[in-house]
Amino acid sequence: MRTVVGFRLRLALFFVATLVTVQLLTAALVYGVTRRAMVSEGERQLAVNAQAFVAQMDDLSARVAGNVEVMALDYALRSAIAERDHGTVFSVLRNHGRRVGASRMQLVGLDGVVEVDTADTHANGKRFAFPDLVEHAFDRRVAAVVALQAKAYWVVVVPIYAPQPVGLVVVYVPLDDALLAHLRELSALPGDIELAVRPNASGWVAAAQGLRHTGLVASLAGQELPTSPAVRRIQGHEYLVLAQPLSQARSSAPVVAVLGYSLGDALRPFRAVVIAWGFLLGLGLVVGLIGAWLTARSVSRPVESLAGAARRIEAGDYRALPSLNRRDELGQLAAAFGTMAEAVRQREERIRQQALHDQVTDLPNRVAAEAAIDRARDSGTTHGALLMVGLTRVPDIIKTMGHGLYDRLMREVGARLGRVAAKAYLARATDTQFVAWLPGADRTEAVAGALRILDALNAPYVEADVSVDTLPAIGIAMYPEDGALASVLLRHGEVAQFAATGSTRPLAFYDVATDPHRTERLSLMGELREALDHDHLLLHYQPKLALDTRRVDGVEALVRWHHPRRGIVPPQDFIGMAEDTGNIQRLTRWALAAGIAQASRWHARGLALNVAVNLSARDLEEPELPLRIGRLLSIHGLPPGKLTVEITERAVIGEPETAIRVLRGLADLGVGIAVDDFGVGQSAFAYLRHLPVSELKIDQTFVRHLARDASDQTIVRSIVELGHRLGFRITAEGVEDEGALAQLAAIGCDHAQGFFIARPLPATELAGFAFERAGVA
Repeated sequence: MRTVVGFRLRLALFFVATLVTVQLLTAALVYGVTRRAMVSEGERQLAVNAQAFVAQMDDLSARVAGNVEVMALDYALRSAIAERDHGTVFSVLRNHGRRVGASRMQLVGLDGVVEVDTADTHANGKRFAFPDLVEHAFDRRVAAVVALQAKAYWVVVVPIYAPQPVGLVVVYVPLDDALLAHLRELSALPGDIELAVRPNASGWVAAAQGLRHTGLVASLAGQELPTSPAVRRIQGHEYLVLAQPLSQARSSAPVVAVLGYSLGDALRPFRAVVIAWGFLLGLGLVVGLIGAWLTARSVSRPVESLAGAARRIEAGDYRALPSLNRRDELGQLAAAFGTMAEAVRQREERIRQQALHDQVTDLPNRVAAEAAIDRARDSGTTHGALLMVGLTRVPDIIKTMGHGLYDRLMREVGARLGRVAAKAYLARATDTQFVAWLPGADRTEAVAGALRILDALNAPYVEADVSVDTLPAIGIAMYPEDGALASVLLRHGEVAQFAATGSTRPLAFYDVATDPHRTERLSLMGELREALDHDHLLLHYQPKLALDTRRVDGVEALVRWHHPRRGIVPPQDFIGMAEDTGNIQRLTRWALAAGIAQASRWHARGLALNVAVNLSARDLEEPELPLRIGRLLSIHGLPPGKLTVEITERAVIGEPETAIRVLRGLADLGVGIAVDDFGVGQSAFAYLRHLPVSELKIDQTFVRHLARDASDQTIVRSIVELGHRLGFRITAEGVEDEGALAQLAAIGCDHAQGFFIARPLPATELAGFAFERAGVA
């Protein structure tokens, strides 16, 4: 119904909007012209009122001055002043001040000192507060506005002669609310008038207000008072405001008269016209809307059924559409709608089938599996198991047998899963992975189901004279322990399946501790890159003891990371990740630069230590590595023989040809090459024939119990003897007691390294330790 109403309204509102627009434009034009006229009239009124106020103040000055001049002719007053009879002067000034409306009278001597003050006896003997008013008092009558204690006064200064000048009488007439009311009674002075005083830099304050108490000054607090008529908003109403400066003493705080002209009051006579105009506008709107609605209704009825049909199609309802018994364009449109709805229905069914199902096995795909698992969770399933079934030989099968056999094999795998896991929700997650969702299953049931699947898939697939083994591996993720969302559960199932693929048992549960993709590990890699960019890592150095001289002549550089939030991060927590993510090359470059620089500093101090830096398999894939190390040695002036790079057998096995070229380039420079963790690799001595090795480091597993284990002693002795015959130096790692050290010395091992000799030390501590063990200091 909403679409039909909108169609009718569009027809009706077209006419109504035109009428409203014309009327509103006319109203705006009239209002604008009227308002500009009111503003112009208000500016004129403010100017006239300001002039009238100044004129009234001048009249007040003349009247007060005339009365004071009459008083100044009084012989008794002049005699009292001449004789310094301050008591008589005080009485005369006070009585006369009451007659002229003054709140304060002062007698000021010719030296500018107040002799008599009727309002403040403490002012006697002090300097007159406004000395600029008495400068010309004997030449002409002086009158001005002054500010005292945030109040305004009209001050008139009159000289006293006897017959020579003997003093000045100062009259203070308060400019307060009563005076403004009196002045308004004598003339057309507006009610919106206030006197403002600025006693300090903080702003203006009201000293007196007219009858209306509009609050002009208070509303404009913090703003500059306009010296020309300007529109301001006062207490929610618009006013024209003018600040008229008054004649005032230079030594006084500023005093102005603030006059206001209410635009609202000026526009009030037009309110009746506005109300009548609004009534006519509303009446026109109602009549126009009714007429337009009736016109639109006669046109819109044939479209109503088509609009409803369009909404049904939008909602996915493709039932037969109502036909219109019309032969015009609307009838043809209805028929086209019916044909379109049927075509859309068929196409959406095909798209839904393709979007949610695998085209080869016709099983649901990963998207459908996620939706099914989430629906099970929302329907109240409290626990379950997700089995991620991976086929590890699929890439080899495709390369060897082609995609045709591969597709038939996948259909067979789906059929086998359907036979052994009939109660499970089955789906194909990827090209090589299937999903079996077991709602309500515990770990025991999950293992039982996985074993049945393994038994079914371990049977080879036979086609003609071809027999294919898929080598299945299954990862299990438990709901909700390993994930409450389907996407998380599937991802964790994949992690477990990858773990099962690399193990001897083709079945594994998800273990968060071994998940290489968990969020904190990814975050740690980003923080490692930041630490490398800002040089937040440091090297510690573990001493290598020469067993024949019992001196430290070498060290192994080990990376340490003091994280600002995590504290000390163990190397095993980030070295492996750095290798997996490719950051190991940046880490190695940093370690080489830092280690060579430190070795150069030691060399300059006379401590000739050989520094060993570890290289990874990724480092040996870089052909430019010898050139880079050569540049570092040249920059720091370190002899190449003082640097050793340590590699593992695993690092060479990956890309042996490239690794051997890189190592030979380093050997040609004179850099030593040591094989780390020797004895536990896959190839042992097999690669040594091709590598330019100068040193073997026996793995600590053979050294840790050397003093007590006869088998370890035999193995270590054999490695030492064979290594020496091949021309290699031998270093034993993991020396943790005196017995192992003695055994190594007896066997003829060249160097020893381990916690018994020293833990890895910072460069500053290592220098002292090495000097002491080298006998230099």
